Amino acid sequence: MDTFQLECFQCEEELRQLDTKRRARGWNVGAFLHVKEKLALMYQQMYLKDDAIRHLDELDAIFINLNETEKQVLQDSSKIAFECHDPIFTQSPLALDLDEIQQYIASNRASARLISLYCFCRQIRTLYIMGSFLQLLKRASLFIESFLAELDKLAAEGEIKWHQPFLWALGACMEISYACEVSWSGRDDEWTASSVSVQAAQAIPAEEMSRALGNILYLARRVLKKFAKSRKCRNEHHVLSSSLSDAADAETSMTWYQKLEQVFVSPEWQQSETCDSYERCLSEISHLASMHFLQCGRHRFAVYLEGECAQYHYGCGEFEVASRLLRSLARQSEEDGWWTIFGACVQRICRAELALGQSTQRISACFNMLQLAQEELFGVSKEGMKQLLIALVASFESNDGADKVVNSVKDMKKSRNVPKINLGDLFRPSMAVETTQTSAYVLKHGDICVTLGIANEFPAGVELEKVCVCFSRMVESYESFAQEELSHIDDLELSEATRTDASVDYDKSNVLGTNLVSTNDSNRPSKSDDVIKNVHIEHEQDTELLLEKWDVYLDEKTGANLVWRHSGVPVGRYICSGIECVIAGNTFHLLPSSALVLASFEITAKESTVQVDIDGAPLLVPQPLSEVETITVSVRANDDMVVNGILELRVCRRIRSDNCITRGNEKENLENDGSSCNEECRVHLIKIQQLGETGPDTAASLDNVQSNHVESRGELNSLLSVALPTVLRGDSLRYVVTVMVPPLNSTESSFGPEDENEDITNVTIRASVRYQRDRMHTSARTTATEMHCTESTFRVLQPLTEVVQLRRVGTKIFASITLVCNPFLSVVLQDYHLQCPGQVGNASVHCPVVTVEQDPNTKLRGTNLRPNDRVHLAFTLGCSPAFETKACDSYCSLALDLKYGADKSWFKTMAVHVPLAEVEGKHYRIDVLPRGLNKAYTFLGEIVEATANEPVTFDIHVQEEVSHLHKAVLADDTNTLSLCLNQSSEYDWILVGKQRERFNWNLYLGNHGDRRREFRTQKRLLATRSGLLRFPGFHLQLNDQTIPAARVHCQQSSRQVIVS
Repeated sequence: MDTFQLECFQCEEELRQLDTKRRARGWNVGAFLHVKEKLALMYQQMYLKDDAIRHLDELDAIFINLNETEKQVLQDSSKIAFECHDPIFTQSPLALDLDEIQQYIASNRASARLISLYCFCRQIRTLYIMGSFLQLLKRASLFIESFLAELDKLAAEGEIKWHQPFLWALGACMEISYACEVSWSGRDDEWTASSVSVQAAQAIPAEEMSRALGNILYLARRVLKKFAKSRKCRNEHHVLSSSLSDAADAETSMTWYQKLEQVFVSPEWQQSETCDSYERCLSEISHLASMHFLQCGRHRFAVYLEGECAQYHYGCGEFEVASRLLRSLARQSEEDGWWTIFGACVQRICRAELALGQSTQRISACFNMLQLAQEELFGVSKEGMKQLLIALVASFESNDGADKVVNSVKDMKKSRNVPKINLGDLFRPSMAVETTQTSAYVLKHGDICVTLGIANEFPAGVELEKVCVCFSRMVESYESFAQEELSHIDDLELSEATRTDASVDYDKSNVLGTNLVSTNDSNRPSKSDDVIKNVHIEHEQDTELLLEKWDVYLDEKTGANLVWRHSGVPVGRYICSGIECVIAGNTFHLLPSSALVLASFEITAKESTVQVDIDGAPLLVPQPLSEVETITVSVRANDDMVVNGILELRVCRRIRSDNCITRGNEKENLENDGSSCNEECRVHLIKIQQLGETGPDTAASLDNVQSNHVESRGELNSLLSVALPTVLRGDSLRYVVTVMVPPLNSTESSFGPEDENEDITNVTIRASVRYQRDRMHTSARTTATEMHCTESTFRVLQPLTEVVQLRRVGTKIFASITLVCNPFLSVVLQDYHLQCPGQVGNASVHCPVVTVEQDPNTKLRGTNLRPNDRVHLAFTLGCSPAFETKACDSYCSLALDLKYGADKSWFKTMAVHVPLAEVEGKHYRIDVLPRGLNKAYTFLGEIVEATANEPVTFDIHVQEEVSHLHKAVLADDTNTLSLCLNQSSEYDWILVGKQRERFNWNLYLGNHGDRRREFRTQKRLLATRSGLLRFPGFHLQLNDQTIPAARVHCQQSSRQVIVS
């Protein structure tokens, strides 16, 4: 430090001496600048950045304030100045060899412009390292603009090419802004390896940084605009000698600065007054500036620049981007009330959207915005609005024969050139369908009233040549479904009389044509003619209902309601297949196909009232926790009579996209989606039994179970079928189905997120009833096969999963059992009972090897466990003397009586196995005690004090509990036992010495005459941190295998050490 101060003092003395000679003739200006800069660099090297920038600022001020005589010395023609091939014009705008220029300055060979640029580079590099980006950008904006004027003078003198000043200024703006932005955002490693002050950079507010970046980027935009203006004024154009093909070949090897130069020297300037690369560069810079101005709160200026960018995108055919940018300008103009700009902007938006030809909703918004501009006294003529509408229609794809009127929706569908553009967003159609039916027992026909509302959103009137609404009668599964059902009934060997076609026939030659006069609910007389037809298409659908109106005129900003009424609609379900209009010979869809599905109605016959229900526990418990599971299936006749019925049960795994549990009647979904059960599962349907027949006043009894004829078929018993007896009106049947659920594998039994194991743990049971029922269609009574289906999805899952931990201490075993509730359903723990090995059949009842000594869990009975809740049970077990000999892979059984919280009518008993294998065999005791009292630590009850800078010595005493039965083994025991520090203790302690110590036993006689072995050692451990630490824990390894913790007892595991 003394050397640095001495050097600084010497430099300051030299500066004072040179400054005193300033008025003398032949004053050495270069030497003075060199010493001043040397002093600044010394401060910078010592990380005194504030002092360094102060000296650089003084150096710059001295250079600016030189008198004419001193400047004349630096402007001598012999001085080294800029040339057109210098690196600042070919490599980078700031590519200066600072060391070389420093020598030029010291020897008075550098020109004034070179010194000026050199000082600027020194300043901004120092500011960059300091993280003072705001000051850096402010100085850069001022210097670039002033230095551009100096370079213009050089270009005028012919020293450099005329475009190079603009190239340098634009490149400097881009390079400096990019470097500051990436460094301020924490990505300076992409730009330079310099160490930037992170704290100083983070202290800069985002708004101020965005404003500074926006200003320097806007300066770059001004430079480009000034270049274009200068280019237009020049009579001679200087272009690079290389051709377009050469530039294209070298483009891959160009640096960014060389590519930027192509904006100024592109051969396109010779052919026109503009250049595509120039326009693209101007648009990108304007876009960057607008982004920063938007972040700093200058919304109006940002939107203005976006509008300038939109002109470029519109000229390039990028209409979507242009429309988006123009919308921002339109919104800002609307807020500020600049209606002239607003109206012109919206008209350009309309043209852009029309050029896109794909978003009628946006065009509708444009018309609404134009209407708003018109209300604010901005002139939008009716003729102009009409031309926009004509352009809108002309922009859509039209038919080949535009002069030919389309007479039916059928002809429209066959035409290949019908446009796919939806014009409905401009007319906002809405449709309502009302159906009227009589109360007859069997309906043959119905009446409908269709109302189509059209609202004209255009600020001009629109004439619709024709409006068509078509409804198609869906092919109900009668024909295909009947064939499937009949083939299935054949398999069940039903009588020939029951094989009746379930399809509804109709007169294929019957075509109804009706001309009606409909009402038009608009405020003026209707000029339209109504045509309503029932059209039959033989192969595709049963019936098409076609509604048409001709010559519908919609005034500006008004709407009309078109009403059709029709009677005699055959029974069936009808879906709207098209709502279309014809404008200027072109056909357009008013609603997309996704919206047409919602416009449907149904003329229904009398529905069957037979109900099929499945009831069961919410969870199916797998084996071995439960041997079998039972569910109930009930069939209620209600107002119908079930004759020749078949009950079929199917179990499968249903793959679905949602995670809901489906229960109840889903006939329509099951019939329309044949793949509802689409994966076989391993659940078996064992048998089905009918409960005693019940009438309205008779209760079901589980004691009176009657077995019926059951046919089981299908792989793995996944399908059961049973013939139903005749069920009279008001009666019902109830069946009990026995289901066997095999054990789950580890993936299926694990509790994961609901959306992960949903398909794995879900099993769907589907029940379907087929029976014969009389139907009335037209004038004939037929017998049809009816089917009613329902399905219920059950989760195959353990209600509770267990986590068992055991610890043996002497003749006692401490058992901790944690029960984790499943993540789907709450469970009530009604009761529990722990059965020891003598009570579960794997040991003698008269001589139990384990007994329950303490059970503190009695208050847990009746506990309600919500999903993912945990409950902990603890037991103290006593080992009998015969435990060492008779206990071999023994286990206890914890019987749990459960009740499901959602449906408390279902009870379940499950057994949790508590294996005792971990505590069988030899057990050990480890005592960890600090060495006697000394100055390092003292005993304070159960807490020991120690210092952090000295290791603590612990006495380790390992004892092996050996009974009389193991005496003979002691002499021949050659196993190797090792003592190791627990991994959990390595975070708090560092073991000094052997990390793994093998030891030899010492034999001694216990208190009860039994022979035991022991081992004593000492361990020095150093605490890794201060505070309250647990005693170090150790574990034992037998032949390099860790002995289970259940057989190793550490008495001092709960004690603590205070380390200071």
